[in-house]
Amino acid sequence: MNIVKQRQQLSSPSLEELHSSHYLLEAFITTLPSHTRKELAGLLQTLSKGGLSQELSDSIRQRALQIVSGICKPDLPQEQVPVETASQKYQKRQNERRQRNRRQRQPVNSGKPWTTEQEQILRVLAEQ
Repeated sequence: MNIVKQRQQLSSPSLEELHSSHYLLEAFITTLPSHTRKELAGLLQTLSKGGLSQELSDSIRQRALQIVSGICKPDLPQEQVPVETASQKYQKRQNERRQRNRRQRQPVNSGKPWTTEQEQILRVLAEQ
């Protein structure tokens, strides 16, 4: 008798699990395009009514699974452009700022040859 009660407890979800499932399903459905959302809702309503032939029921389930799979595992194009995460975008902006600051800090005469006057000043300062 205890085994039967334990099995019933395991098989029936708690209220907390139902709320969690509802939240996840709601979040999932909001990611769908409106036409797909309507299609999935229609498929699920048809399945919940019952009274369908096995073949039709299987076909509807298959289509619903295709919709779910399309969101969970979208088809990747042959040449996929990597998506930048927020931290990668932030790091890229930081690097661009650093490079811009380095360019701005360089003196105007950077890379130019020294004048004779500058060389004389340097010699005087070096002797001191």
